[in-house]
Amino acid sequence: MPALERNLGRTTERLICDTPEAVYIFEKNGQQVNSLSYLYENVYGVEDGNILLDAWLTIHGQTQTGETQATTLYFNMTSKRHFEGILHKLRGFTQEADASSVAAQKDKFNSLSDRSFKFMNYGRESLLPGETVQGFIHQPGIKNPFFTIFGMTFYKPASLAHMVVRTDRELILIQETGDDKEMSPARYGGIWQYIPLHCIDSISVEDTAEDRVKLLIRCQPDALIEKIFDRSNLEELETFCMDMQKAVSV
Repeated sequence: MPALERNLGRTTERLICDTPEAVYIFEKNGQQVNSLSYLYENVYGVEDGNILLDAWLTIHGQTQTGETQATTLYFNMTSKRHFEGILHKLRGFTQEADASSVAAQKDKFNSLSDRSFKFMNYGRESLLPGETVQGFIHQPGIKNPFFTIFGMTFYKPASLAHMVVRTDRELILIQETGDDKEMSPARYGGIWQYIPLHCIDSISVEDTAEDRVKLLIRCQPDALIEKIFDRSNLEELETFCMDMQKAVSV
């Protein structure tokens, strides 16, 4: 992986080695080379993101030295195909499935075609062969009133559009890319988080503002993920959480 010029600075040169049991990362640091590795069985979750040609892959897990760590690999989107095999192994399974069963699972997202064609495709491309969709909830972007002048109300984004998907193997979180401070969505791009079910400790819904609720996902190791939803999704979220708790308790 050659060094890249990014908005947040220049990345370092790295060499990635994929083996049957682990992924090894060698990073050039001046005249030295630092190294670390993650056993695939000790990965807590993975994030896959891209904005136009800028792409990244973040591994959350335990290194072979026993440290809990997160490592982000930055690369050009045109090189994404070289990381697909590693991404599948990071997600914990490489099961094969016939084309008809794969298509049937992808088609479960077709109900989103009228509401969000983009998230329908995001959901479809998030699935791996052999994975079964158990349920999903899509939340459009949320805006709060900022101020009103001359009868016109201006709004400030509070949450980017996102979606939660439960399969028989993992919890998938999908969201638009955007600026963390301004919450301004990027037109092209998305972020996918894949969390194995066995790494989820609990999932619940909490009240926030009058017309908002918060989905709380506690996962290993001591991580808390929060997602904001409209209150209109409360009943669906409560059912989603109950089904998820049953799945992670097995």
